[in-house]
Amino acid sequence: MALIFLSTKKFEKHLSERASEVCDNITSEIGAEIHDDLVQKLSALGFYLDRLERSINNPEGLEILLLSMRSDFENISGSIRRISRMLMPEYMDDEPFQRCIQMLCQNMEGPGSGNVHFSCSGLPLSLSPTVQRYLYRITQELIHNAFKHSSAWHVWVRIRWEDQRLNLEVEDDGTGFTKISEFIDILRKKYNTLKMRSTAIGAEISYHRGDKGLLARLEYQPG
Repeated sequence: MALIFLSTKKFEKHLSERASEVCDNITSEIGAEIHDDLVQKLSALGFYLDRLERSINNPEGLEILLLSMRSDFENISGSIRRISRMLMPEYMDDEPFQRCIQMLCQNMEGPGSGNVHFSCSGLPLSLSPTVQRYLYRITQELIHNAFKHSSAWHVWVRIRWEDQRLNLEVEDDGTGFTKISEFIDILRKKYNTLKMRSTAIGAEISYHRGDKGLLARLEYQPG
């Protein structure tokens, strides 16, 4: 009995350490995203305000400056919307799972940010709300990582329902062949939010060399 208690206590300690590590990684990712994208754009906007004061007597220069400010303001608004979607996805409870993923792909496209291509085949299975939410988050993170870390211009999201199993693939064209094997090894060893969410619903996520870049494949079979 004491041995079982110690084993359970050790497992809970290990699980807590893993969960804390994942939470720290999520916090760091959010902080980096806000700093690298939003804060820098806001700093540039402050620079414009300083130039406005110096251009008050120069109508032509003022007009050009206002056009630049408007463009940057739209970029800031886009960044805020993108970050808010990452934190609180626009999930549609009344829509089929594949329709939610299709809308996610459309929402993650943007001027200068690349294209997301979606396809779906097979007869859909019934998924619990929790499984759908986790799969949505996994897909969202894979697309985000493809654009941010792989510098991809195209991402393909494929859903295939076959043999009472869901196969979900996210493939990009951004990672060079010279580095992709090393990148895959790192991903396979890393315990991150993708691995955590996959394990939580009993799914398997794996990484492979795609036609041009990285291919992430997730397999899930309802219990």
